Amino acid sequence: MPRPTKAEIEARLLELEAENAQLRAAAEEARASAATEVEPAPPVDEAPAPRARRSRGRAAVAVTLIVIGALVAPLATVAAFTARQLSDTDVFVDTLAPLADEPAVQQLIIDEAATAIDEALDTDALVADLLDSIIDEDERPRLAVASERLGPLLADQARTATRSALTRVVESDAFPAIWEQALQLTHVQMVGVLEADEEGAVTIDDSGVVAIQLQPIIAQLKPALVDAGFSLADSIPEVDATIVVAEIPQIAQARLGYALLLTIAQVLPWIAIGLLVIGVAMHPRSSRAVVLAGTLVLIEGALLGSAIALGGSVAAAFIASQVPTAATMVVYQALTAEVAAVMLAYVVIGVVAIIAGLLAGSSLAAARARAAGSRPISRVSGWLDAHGWRPSELSLLLQRQTWVLWVWLGAIFVVLAATLRPLTPGGVLLGTVILGVAALLYAILRGTETTSRGAAADADGEDSSPAAVEGAADRDPSIAI
Repeated sequence: MPRPTKAEIEARLLELEAENAQLRAAAEEARASAATEVEPAPPVDEAPAPRARRSRGRAAVAVTLIVIGALVAPLATVAAFTARQLSDTDVFVDTLAPLADEPAVQQLIIDEAATAIDEALDTDALVADLLDSIIDEDERPRLAVASERLGPLLADQARTATRSALTRVVESDAFPAIWEQALQLTHVQMVGVLEADEEGAVTIDDSGVVAIQLQPIIAQLKPALVDAGFSLADSIPEVDATIVVAEIPQIAQARLGYALLLTIAQVLPWIAIGLLVIGVAMHPRSSRAVVLAGTLVLIEGALLGSAIALGGSVAAAFIASQVPTAATMVVYQALTAEVAAVMLAYVVIGVVAIIAGLLAGSSLAAARARAAGSRPISRVSGWLDAHGWRPSELSLLLQRQTWVLWVWLGAIFVVLAATLRPLTPGGVLLGTVILGVAALLYAILRGTETTSRGAAADADGEDSSPAAVEGAADRDPSIAI
């Protein structure tokens, strides 16, 4: 009779474990039923056991910590994102730089720049002076009368030529660099105002207007307009025009809020993580605590993600008088894209936590699911053992020191959080896949307890036939994953 392989032995052991869990659950139900029938009900005024009271007290405190941590988490996310946008010029520029290729933003810049150039040149007066210099009213009175009608037409043609040249330049490949320069100048000025930098080149007035400076854009556009055939661009004086994007009516309060925001953004994420971890660790049944935390995070991610998706129209309505709706929506989407991706990550984390908590439970369905999932892992681990690619010492270490899993996944999460910036839905999917692969690799290296026992039995020369396996299970019914 051929000797069974290690994989067959492990598969048989897993089947026995599932059956063992089922029998154990049935026995517990039978004992509970018998106790209900035989034992009299305790008196109504009997106080609960001290141990039960402590357990309920721990559970209540743990649930409170988990709820507070889950509520703090999205606030920490928004605070951290806002602080980076306000304090880091490179992050701000990287966020809004792609808008140079957006038609709505390009049209806004063309409109604002054309208006600023027209006001700086005073096109109507410039054309009138030009006609007066070449037309003698005394010698050619009819032509002088015609110039009164010709002047506005020529001024409109000059404005059209200006807009046409601006359009060619803004839609060219050179414009993104000009746009980035304007963003950088604007952000540096805004940070200087919020940090009360008295040495800054630009101050802010009492109205507290924050705007994108058009001066560097127009300065770069002037030679480009000349090259495009609009020779009148040489006459454009220095233009001090802006596109208003925000207002800070009370500078002192804004500076205080800015300083508080930077502090909160550094502390709040760690508070949220600490509350969630302590709550789960304190709860008498960690699996239920994980399910609760995952459910709360899932709900928050879904609700806040939906709110962000609908917030663009609200923002457009607030500043519709200053910025066109299409441009507002594009800017809003650029500023909120990373936060929306984080909310998607919350949803994914919540789903994973719920599934993990349910699988870690003590129910019969959870035991069966664990046994079914352990079979392929056991086969892969056995195959690695057969080739000598999985040290038995490493497997035993991982089985005894369960905290290694969380350190392993935490280290990978930190690396992903540092590299996948700015976060996008694709980045969330990639991070989820990487973490899943890392957890699977850990499970394969760890193996199951049955895999390690089988390897130890082979090393000690014990009988590993199916009959011996069944006998071992009968002698030790606690064999389970």
